[in-house]
Amino acid sequence: MGRLLLAGLMLAGVTACGNDKTPPDTFAGAEVPSLEPSPSIFSPPPSPSKSPSVKPSSKKPTPKPSATLKKPVPAGGDTGGGKPASTADGVPVSGAGTFTAATGGTDVVGTGATLVKYRVEVEDGIQWGTNPVWGTAKTAAEVERAIGGPQGWTLSADHPVTYAPNKLTEASWSFQRVSGDDYSVRLRLATPNTVDKLCKAVGVNTQGIYSCRYGQTILLNLRRWLKGIDGYPGVDFHANTINHEMGHFLGFDHMKCPGSGLAPIMQTQTIALNGCKLNSFPFTAEGVFLQGPWAAS
Repeated sequence: MGRLLLAGLMLAGVTACGNDKTPPDTFAGAEVPSLEPSPSIFSPPPSPSKSPSVKPSSKKPTPKPSATLKKPVPAGGDTGGGKPASTADGVPVSGAGTFTAATGGTDVVGTGATLVKYRVEVEDGIQWGTNPVWGTAKTAAEVERAIGGPQGWTLSADHPVTYAPNKLTEASWSFQRVSGDDYSVRLRLATPNTVDKLCKAVGVNTQGIYSCRYGQTILLNLRRWLKGIDGYPGVDFHANTINHEMGHFLGFDHMKCPGSGLAPIMQTQTIALNGCKLNSFPFTAEGVFLQGPWAAS
């Protein structure tokens, strides 16, 4: 009997050990804290995200003109040479004698050191007939094209001009069309009779065909504007007369043909070429300023 009781107790103990499902880190029904460190307390904070590096701009600021041209131009005109056989060419000869300026304006064009503010005006009361109508906006666009063209005066910023006879050294110009009263020069497209009248008042005889300039005014003769010269139709000739007259305002007198090649823009090409070829711009495509011996204006 005693032996049976002892065997039963031993079997019960073995059964109890085999059925013990208590996890090793649990004691008396309570969890024992893990010895592994808590990520929320001991883990290092996440690395801050790096802001993308900002590279300094390599674009250079556009240089601004250091001065505005205000000096008036002496009275003068590109007169002389042959006149057309007849002035009965359909060009309107008279207008109202008053002018209307093109509205609006442009930003500064070019990066030359000296700023030239110009205003474009067209005479009122012109009876255009069968001629193309040149209103203020159209005329202003043509002036902008001539001055700001690839070989126009704005190229002086990259190729400054030195011309000893007129005491110009490393000169460069930028341009801006304006419509108000703060201008360096105004360009007026006018009928032959009006040009004759206004130019005669300053001592220049334009003979119904030529242009002239004085003070802060450039007068562009409508006959030249519409008809041009022999071998050079009106539209092709616009840049020639605009750039030539603007050259006077910038400080140039006339130049002679250097002997051959393209004529300097300051040569009186409407009168005689003297071995040079017609040319409407102050610079060559390579940026060379075309110049020749000095001549009186």
